[in-house]
Amino acid sequence: MPAQQEQNAARWRIYEALLQATPDLLYVFDIQHRFIYANDALLTMWGMPWDDARGRTCLELGYEPWHAAMHDEEIDRVIATGQPIRGEVPFPHQTKGTRIYEYIFTPVFGLDGNVEAIAGSTRDVTERKQHEQHLELLINELNHRVKNSLVMVQSLARQSFNNATSLEDAHEKIDSRLLALSTAHDTLTRENWQSADILELARDVSALCEPDASGRFVLEGTSCRVDPRRALALSMALHELCTNAVKYGALSSPQGRVRIAWERRVDVDGRDVLELVWQESGGPPVSPPARKGFGSRLLERGLKRDLDGDVDLAFDPAGVAFRVSMPLPATVSEVIL
Repeated sequence: MPAQQEQNAARWRIYEALLQATPDLLYVFDIQHRFIYANDALLTMWGMPWDDARGRTCLELGYEPWHAAMHDEEIDRVIATGQPIRGEVPFPHQTKGTRIYEYIFTPVFGLDGNVEAIAGSTRDVTERKQHEQHLELLINELNHRVKNSLVMVQSLARQSFNNATSLEDAHEKIDSRLLALSTAHDTLTRENWQSADILELARDVSALCEPDASGRFVLEGTSCRVDPRRALALSMALHELCTNAVKYGALSSPQGRVRIAWERRVDVDGRDVLELVWQESGGPPVSPPARKGFGSRLLERGLKRDLDGDVDLAFDPAGVAFRVSMPLPATVSEVIL
């Protein structure tokens, strides 16, 4: 074999090794749109040997008519313009199912300057596309949460000032309510904003409200998870109840106690329902307030709206009682410790 032929053969072996080593799909069309080369990655995607694919067009290889027609038009455009063309298309992999592919068709010029073939390179970008879609969903969800949080902060600030007796009182109310909101956000962040445990929410709020009085709270109920919207609403409601109990209710007296109990059950309509009760005892006698402040409106109206449930706030002489019954989404599951 002449030296030049040996060099050409060695060069071809190197090129072939490179073409077969890449996971990308590499191929060549002639100007009649027939495959004249396909590497192993492409043959694996098709699920056929090269002898069955050689010299066949996309349509003859079983591509959907719209898909084959699209590539025919692109090949003709590359031949006519001498410019590469890029695209993206879904295609069924023989073993992996439908995947998303990015491809580029590049002209191969002959010695006369005309396009004599079209080289193609295709890459599987399914995971990247899925990641981009997931990232877009996360950004949309973050925007939604930020807007909701800003609306809640605006409402807290407005109501705190409207119902405050002084500027100092307003600052104190705003600070405590924002801290409660922040604590609820921390709890949800630990759970990737999927759900929150009622038991953890009750513990967090009671500890935030009365750090040195954990023995004055009785928590009754198994672990039960609620979605983020209901978790935030319950946290803010429990915080308002705690704040009222410290200032005027059971926790304003050394003998006072608070019982927080919850139970998950199925109602008469077959819905999965969570019932939660806040009951104060041992404090000073209770009488209904002369006017309803932000806390009462939050518990009776805001919470009813946010939880899509029924609420009842009673100023019994023996202690404030608050009950809430709310349907739970089917996707939120109960976890028993």
